[in-house]
Amino acid sequence: MTTPAAATAAFPSRPAPGELVLRERPLRPGTDAHTLSRFADDRWDLTPGLFEAHAKALSLDFTTVPSAYTSTVKHVVWLWINPPESMPSYYRASSSRPAVRTVATYFQSLRSFAHWADARAADSLHRLTSADLDDFAAHVRATGLPHGTGEDLLAVVVRLWSLRELLPPGDRLPAAAPWRGELIADILGTRRDPSGENRTQRVHPDTMTALLSWALRFIELFADDITAAFGEFKAICVRTPSGRAAGLSPMPAPRAPGERMKDLERLLDRYRRRSLPLPGKSGPDGILRVNYSHIARRIDVISLIQSPHLVRAVDAAGLPVADGSPLFAPITAGLDGVPWLPGPITYEQAPQMARHLSTACFIVIAYLSGMRPGEALNLQRGCARRDSNTGLTLIHGQHFKGVRDTAGRHIPQGEERPDPWVVVEPVARAVTVLERLHNAELLFPTTLNIDGRATAASLYQRAGKARTDSNASADINAFITWVNDYCTAHRRPDPIPPDPARPAISSSRLRRTLAWFIVRKPRGLVAAAVQYGHVRVQMTLGYSGTYASGFPDELVFEQWLARLDELAEAREHLAAAEHVSGPAADRYRHRVAAAARFAGRVLRIRRDAATLLANPDLMVYPGTGMTCVLDPARAACRLAGDEHSSRRTPDLDDCRPTCLNIARTDRDIAIVRAQADRLRNIVDDPLAPPIRNQRELHELARLQGILAEHDQQEP
Repeated sequence: MTTPAAATAAFPSRPAPGELVLRERPLRPGTDAHTLSRFADDRWDLTPGLFEAHAKALSLDFTTVPSAYTSTVKHVVWLWINPPESMPSYYRASSSRPAVRTVATYFQSLRSFAHWADARAADSLHRLTSADLDDFAAHVRATGLPHGTGEDLLAVVVRLWSLRELLPPGDRLPAAAPWRGELIADILGTRRDPSGENRTQRVHPDTMTALLSWALRFIELFADDITAAFGEFKAICVRTPSGRAAGLSPMPAPRAPGERMKDLERLLDRYRRRSLPLPGKSGPDGILRVNYSHIARRIDVISLIQSPHLVRAVDAAGLPVADGSPLFAPITAGLDGVPWLPGPITYEQAPQMARHLSTACFIVIAYLSGMRPGEALNLQRGCARRDSNTGLTLIHGQHFKGVRDTAGRHIPQGEERPDPWVVVEPVARAVTVLERLHNAELLFPTTLNIDGRATAASLYQRAGKARTDSNASADINAFITWVNDYCTAHRRPDPIPPDPARPAISSSRLRRTLAWFIVRKPRGLVAAAVQYGHVRVQMTLGYSGTYASGFPDELVFEQWLARLDELAEAREHLAAAEHVSGPAADRYRHRVAAAARFAGRVLRIRRDAATLLANPDLMVYPGTGMTCVLDPARAACRLAGDEHSSRRTPDLDDCRPTCLNIARTDRDIAIVRAQADRLRNIVDDPLAPPIRNQRELHELARLQGILAEHDQQEP
């Protein structure tokens, strides 16, 4: 508990009604100073103090605070936003100036405390006694709230008490420290999880595999068709009434009736040559009619209805009418030998398909790079660059989490990441697709956030702002719905199955899932195993592989879980009388039995997992046709170390047959036996070249020796 020191510059009175709320805060570029919130306002808009391109609007509504406490709460929140140099230390705070979003969190807890005080008929804070605060603590404890919520409610009281010398006497809590300085964890009887462990659920492997597969299909197969259709859509979209009103397209220049008729005839001829129906839409009566408005936009006239001779020409064309407005952009991509769509994308479908393509790019970028969702959403055009010296593809971007100045204060503007991500080729390809899809500076702008409405205003407004985390999550689930509807319509056997734990896929789950896939490469899927191995290597080379990103902690935690699963499976096989041979057979049996004591171990921080993985009893590494029971002193391979050299691991791709760390289980021997059978077929081939025959005979003899040794040692 920190006792508030006497302020050198006290604030006994409240700020003036016209005082700016964000007076001491940096503002987002382009902010209109005339729109900034003032102290007297009932709602304070804090959005100008947010710099993340994907940030949601943020405001504080003081009409939700009891009227007796409105002025006090405003004053306290204003001090949190604009702390003086003599601001006392906050409870568990690393800086005397919290981030704007943190202030909003404090406000919620302070509002709850004000409602509790108001219910006790206390019309000001100075009327509350130490006994009242004890009652508040008992109230919080009795509500059964999660520990984090209860701690926030009590912590805001400590923060409020620490401001006593900066508040008028009527707004001050009792002089004695709340709860006599007792720790909040002791008051609540529980403690906040000290690990800060990421409890975000992984996406089920079946779901994630299918989701990534379809995202890559959109990028590698469908992107050209969708981009062309969306480009055509935008050219027409700006000619809508809302587009012209917004100044996105000028009013059409005066033309002679004959000129407009020629344009219409050329358009109708284009429909004929492409064997496309005319655009149509159903009226209130359900009857399908020609969409004359769409045709008018095509030939750049205000209205076709106002020109009866043009309407008669359309009706006389004798062309069929579609339910929708087909675009001229052709379908060029195929899927399993047939066009992926039976007909062209329509004007109505184009913005939705562009959104799905953008979402596919987000999935690939966020997932295969290990970025946090906000980091991916803040990426800008030109972020992908190839290093000519190494040949690696680098992604440059901003980050905001944990960015502080020399005084320890949060820097809301963030900063350019000092080390870029090193990414695999599909990520770079996704960036290129996005840069072709639109002209916005941000890769994921809200310009595509049209919510199913093909209007120019919704397409072009808010340019320069990124989608939010919730937008991205909603887009992922809309993408899954489209894919599954597509599979149903085309009788495809590869839909995206729902996640049994949580059907809705949020953007935050992608990063968590990647660590699982890297550690546990899908067996039997060679391409996937190679790809995930490549992703891991690339991350190790770049920023996302350093501890500053937090991603290696995700990996080591998944390695810990995978190791426990492997050893638990090994115990089951030994209990079922599985035979083990090889020079390290006794050590294998000992370590598998000893590893049982680690089951159920609580890891307070992820580094605990790294420490436990370095325990000799857990150094059992399944390979192909062998199991490494690592003793570094006996290893014949070149050992690899992690970033901090806290543990060393074997190179299973460089395993030497004479190594004393090798043990072979019945499962390993089954693989060796299959290898021997394959070589036996090669050796028996009379047409095999002599040099190859001798080489394979030597390897076959080695494998047969391994099999004979295993069978001889079997009890």
